[in-house]
Amino acid sequence: MERTRLMRNFRTSKSKYKNPKYFVNKNGNRWEVVEFPTNDVVCSFNSKEKAELLSEQITKNKPFGDRTLPKFIKGSSIDICE
Repeated sequence: MERTRLMRNFRTSKSKYKNPKYFVNKNGNRWEVVEFPTNDVVCSFNSKEKAELLSEQITKNKPFGDRTLPKFIKGSSIDICE
């Protein structure tokens, strides 16, 4: 049985994705809200204004603090946000 490595400090024990940022990206005729550093699409819209509004809201009021959004919340190819 292997011994587990002891934590040295809180920085090494936290998740590797810290302080996520959200930006708007154009993909064809759709506007997508993308999460950085994971580069996952959170949601996609037909208009740029709606995508920017969601991006600003998530950036201002982070629902999960310094962690990224869980995978089940992020959008898939189906448009359910509008």
